[in-house]
Amino acid sequence: MAILTTIDILTGETTQSPYTPAPGPALDQVKVRLKAIVDADAEIERLKYITAGAGQAMTYQQKADEAREYLEEDQPDAADYPLLTAEIGITGATIADVANVIIASFQQWQVIGGAIEAARLGTKAAIDAAETVDDAEAAANAIFWPAP
Repeated sequence: MAILTTIDILTGETTQSPYTPAPGPALDQVKVRLKAIVDADAEIERLKYITAGAGQAMTYQQKADEAREYLEEDQPDAADYPLLTAEIGITGATIADVANVIIASFQQWQVIGGAIEAARLGTKAAIDAAETVDDAEAAANAIFWPAP
């Protein structure tokens, strides 16, 4: 509790009264805000490696699926792999080259994406475990994103 001193501007009289400062944000509110920031920051980290957009994410997944299926087939028909076929002459000279490049890229993404996800989830768990606002903020500030 603090003492509030007020001055009447007309009379110049001062009065003092007990004053309880307004509390800061509740711990639960701080945790929600910090976890949202962690999620947004994780997306920023992901975008260092991939292109944004739901459609692009679907395309990446479809290309990885096509590449995996193509490489598993004994006699694959290129017509069954439209996204791979679209990259012939761009990503690789043949559809097999394209499939191999896509698989290698996907494997690299799995490593970095997994590291980003581990940092994101670990930080959110530390925020959840915090018992004070200061501890929650310290947990959020301690996040370590993987280097490119």
